[in-house]
Amino acid sequence: MIGAITGDMIGAPYEFDRGNKTKDFPLFGKGSHFTDDSVMTVAVAEALLDSMGKSDDEIRAALVASMQKWGKRYPNAGYGGMFYRWLREKEPKPYGSYGNGSAMRVSSAGWLFDTLEETRHIARLTAEVTHNHPEGIKGAEAAASAIFMARSGSRKAGIREYIIDEFGYDLSRTCDEIRPDYYHVETCQQTVPEAITAFLEGADFEDVIRTAVSLGGDCDTLTCIAGSIAEAYYGIPDEIAEECRKRLPADMLAVIDRFSEMKKSAKKRSFHDMFLNGNEIIDNAINIFHDDGSKENLVALLDAIRERMHQDGHFIFPVIREEDEENSFIFRTIRTKDGKIWHAAFTNQAEFEKGAPSEVISNFIDVMLKNNLESEAAGIIINPWGQAFLLANELIEKIIQADGDVEYAVPDDPITAELLEDGSFLKKTLEICNRNRSPLNLIKLAKILRDSFVWIPCNAILSDRDYENWSKVVLDAADKGDLDSVVGHEFTNEDNIRFVPDILKNGDDLFFPVFTSDDEMGEYGEHFSKLQKHFLEAANLARNNEKNVKGIVINPFSESFIIPIELFDVIADLESSVEKDE
Repeated sequence: MIGAITGDMIGAPYEFDRGNKTKDFPLFGKGSHFTDDSVMTVAVAEALLDSMGKSDDEIRAALVASMQKWGKRYPNAGYGGMFYRWLREKEPKPYGSYGNGSAMRVSSAGWLFDTLEETRHIARLTAEVTHNHPEGIKGAEAAASAIFMARSGSRKAGIREYIIDEFGYDLSRTCDEIRPDYYHVETCQQTVPEAITAFLEGADFEDVIRTAVSLGGDCDTLTCIAGSIAEAYYGIPDEIAEECRKRLPADMLAVIDRFSEMKKSAKKRSFHDMFLNGNEIIDNAINIFHDDGSKENLVALLDAIRERMHQDGHFIFPVIREEDEENSFIFRTIRTKDGKIWHAAFTNQAEFEKGAPSEVISNFIDVMLKNNLESEAAGIIINPWGQAFLLANELIEKIIQADGDVEYAVPDDPITAELLEDGSFLKKTLEICNRNRSPLNLIKLAKILRDSFVWIPCNAILSDRDYENWSKVVLDAADKGDLDSVVGHEFTNEDNIRFVPDILKNGDDLFFPVFTSDDEMGEYGEHFSKLQKHFLEAANLARNNEKNVKGIVINPFSESFIIPIELFDVIADLESSVEKDE
């Protein structure tokens, strides 16, 4: 809604074709003030807030009462003649208007409802109380639909196609084609298509406003409609929104603030992402850097981002879903005054909610930094609506280069029997997890262990009968003075051999040792028999060991890693991740 009011203010000085049809003009000046467009935008918003969940007749009554109240409160805002008389009637009736007033006041309807169908229905009600001509109703529905689609993540191509198919507006002309012959006209059919075209061509919120103003005509209303859609798509830079608020009276601001709170509830965007926890160190580093932009504080900020990378930290990224593609999207961008395009990222939900709503993804910082370097964006703006930081590609490269070739994240290779065959991938995973015990790395390790085989050092225990037979062979060789003959001697046991795993002691704690390969045992392994077992079998042996071990220690003499006994069931309950042959 603030986008509509901002557009009204900025366009007001150029109404009645008083501009030079250029995008080069002061954004705010002495003549930048609210008009009837803003007053009625506030009136409709208040009525919809007051009548949420009520019947159509009750909503219409609330709309009439609110518009008349606000019209009387601000009688000199620039109303049209017929509407001015309607404001003063005791029993006002719709008067068949197809003026653009129905579209300029409808923006709140585009925000407060959960479906496009409900949005269009409410937009129709806001128009019908005065502008009940089909074109007047169509203009309101089209503007509200564009706002709903923009704030719900639709791309411009999808919005354009929907408006053409549903409302029959001609959106084939460019702004350059419209501009030369466009003049002041106050009908929906000659304002709404032009406003939507300005939005479609604009590169960001400010550019949409400047493009709309450059068309001329009924400039405050045209820019009001274009601004309402642009807010939903791009959000509004803080400095523009604040300048707009400075020029509004307290009673209008009260409705705007109330609307903003309701809008947050209606957007239903809250989500919980555990990987955002910990991003406070980035927020703190940004605050310190803003207070003192020294080289030392910049390095500290980059180190904070790198630290969160290693902890599997996430950023929130606003996206636009591809039309007709369920899992395809593109990242929303911000254009800075120097013409550069940046991706937007947020460290937490509160920072994201300062701007316009959008579909979002929450993804790993390291993945997104590397992806950004492969895009045409100049970098990433972190928390663009608050204490922003421009993380340029040059800085991203420094963050990534600081790690050298050292891996801090377990690779996402598909788990196959071949990948796990010789234990080298498990060993690599353990090394990475020792370097960076992030939640995701540990989850990946658990999945890999679930399907891995490990080597267990054991003492081979013969039965009494077999031991007696073996002793006889050794004693006979000793009597002959030829113990070397025992080397390589084949001995066939008559009973089963018991293999008793070795147990290692660390202080007062006992651990069940396993190894990723038999070679990994080194000299230690020369004193034992070696058995290769599935990790889940090793876990059962450890659990049932009579010495009450604390857990399994993997590769105890190199990159040792302890799996506490409490995690055995967690790993066992995982489904196998090994890809099966078709």
